[in-house]
Amino acid sequence: MSGNNNHHDGKPLVKVVSFGFKKNDMPPANLMLDVRFLKNPYWVEELRPLTGKDERVRNYVMDQTHAKAFVDNLLRLIEQFIPAMLEAKTTNTVTIAIGCTGGQHRSVAVAEELSDILSQDYPHYHVSLMHRELEFDLEPAAAAAGEHRQAIEGGQK
Repeated sequence: MSGNNNHHDGKPLVKVVSFGFKKNDMPPANLMLDVRFLKNPYWVEELRPLTGKDERVRNYVMDQTHAKAFVDNLLRLIEQFIPAMLEAKTTNTVTIAIGCTGGQHRSVAVAEELSDILSQDYPHYHVSLMHRELEFDLEPAAAAAGEHRQAIEGGQK
């Protein structure tokens, strides 16, 4: 979803952003959460190359007792926090940022989970999801793929 805060239907926008503390500055957010207390899939050899968008990593993270309790408690906080923020602010957007060390596994898995629940249980909000570090990591690869595609297409003319 774009950065435009003016939705035609008037629904508020809840942005869920995952990020890594070690890679860049923290993203601007109304609510910042740190999930580095969860067991890190990075230390499981077969999960290391994957991300929190992969089912195996998401299950590894979300099957942890602490992760389930964290999300349950976060949802209770959000039930009060989002309406209060929307009432107090002049904007129609609330941003929730979830960080872990590298922004690849834990924060991504928790952000995916939170986004799914918010989208399903709170239809009166637009929910957007962004994985900052995954997008940063894909930018050079996407650019290279585009250059490769242009070279191929250029050779076919």
